[in-house]
Amino acid sequence: MRRMIKDQSGITAIGIVLMLAVAAGVVLIALRLFPLFNEKIQIDSVMNTMIARPDAAKLTTKSAAKPFFAAIAVTNINRFTKKNLKEHLTVEKSKKKGEPKMLRMHYESRSPFFAEVEFVLTYDKKFPLTGPSAGG
Repeated sequence: MRRMIKDQSGITAIGIVLMLAVAAGVVLIALRLFPLFNEKIQIDSVMNTMIARPDAAKLTTKSAAKPFFAAIAVTNINRFTKKNLKEHLTVEKSKKKGEPKMLRMHYESRSPFFAEVEFVLTYDKKFPLTGPSAGG
């Protein structure tokens, strides 16, 4: 028995196949999740561009659409239209005096995995609208 264990070394063909199957599963999941996280990063960048504007504190829900579409034009995101943007992008007034208004973006993005299984990314972030005219 000891000699048999000493003579055995390496990995079997079944072991290699199992390792490749696990690696393929991880790669498949990564490929399905990448577009969701890439879109999230691009939206974060667009929102940061909007709050960095000198007139950011003056933005309203209606006036935020034009700079949003200008900033998103350089990305590959096409889920937002002029009609549906007001459902996703809003400017919320502060509840306390002296606090800035908040620019809120919220939406849900789905990526199919297989059959009826999907990955879901829920994006709901608020960004403070500060600027030269903030607080007035």
